[in-house]
This record gives sequence, C-alpha cells and structure tokens, in this order.
Amino acid sequence: MNKIKAVLAFFAVFLTASVGGAIWFPFVPLSDHTMAKDVNITRWDPVYRTYSFSPTDDQAVSWIRFARDLQPHQMEWRWYAPNGQLYARSYAVVPPKDFTSGDWAGKAWSAIQIRGCAPERMQGTWRVDIHRDWKKVKSEWFNIGGQYVSC
Repeated sequence: MNKIKAVLAFFAVFLTASVGGAIWFPFVPLSDHTMAKDVNITRWDPVYRTYSFSPTDDQAVSWIRFARDLQPHQMEWRWYAPNGQLYARSYAVVPPKDFTSGDWAGKAWSAIQIRGCAPERMQGTWRVDIHRDWKKVKSEWFNIGGQYVSC
C-alpha cells in the first residue's frame, strides 16, 4: 500500500510539473545560456555563439533560456567592465507560460554595443550577471579584443 501511495505521489508531482509549469521548483530550471553576436528576432535564438568579440563587432549579446511557469519573471543583466566596475544594466520581463501555443521556453536576452562605444576601447575580460526575480542565476565571462581566457 505504501508503494502505491509513493507512486501516486510521484505522478502527482510529475503532472504538476508538466501541466502547471516549473513553479514548484526551488531553483531556476535553466536549460541553455550563451554569449553571441546577434539574436534571430523571429525565433529569439542566438546567432553565432561565441565568448570572444572584436572591437569591430557591433554588439555582445547575453542570451538565456529556461522553462517558463505560470508567473511573469523580471530579468536583469548587470554588465561589468574588465576593471570590475558596473558598466550597464538592462531589464526585461518574461511572460507566463502560454498554454495555447505550447511555448514552454522562456527566452530572454540583453546586449551591449561595442563598435563606436566605450567597450570598443575597454578591451579585456568582461562579466555579465543574469538575475531572474532579483536572484542571480548565471554569470558569463567573455572577452573583447585579444584571446578569451576562461576562469
């Protein structure tokens, strides 16, 4: 009888996760992240994934995807220059899960301009911290000019 209860409890949790979304997770169900040179606007997917950028590149894009749930989520990117100083902040909102389209993926991105702006002259290893609902979920290191050296 205890085995039956355990199996039923497992299926109840499984169904809740797949029907109601990831709202019961105590963590962010992150499924993909990268730096890239651009984003495909129609699909919101990264274009040319890389962690090395040239001073002549237009921009550096931080892109993230996670499982959406029934709540909207506030996203924030904090961009840090090679000297460790905060360079820029940007914000976005990921809407709640859309049951009519079946779109489970919460994709969001932010970018800093490189060419013609200060990052063109601020070469070195940069960092971007990604926050969801004011909690840091990921840090990415990337390089502008020179070779990328991972931490």
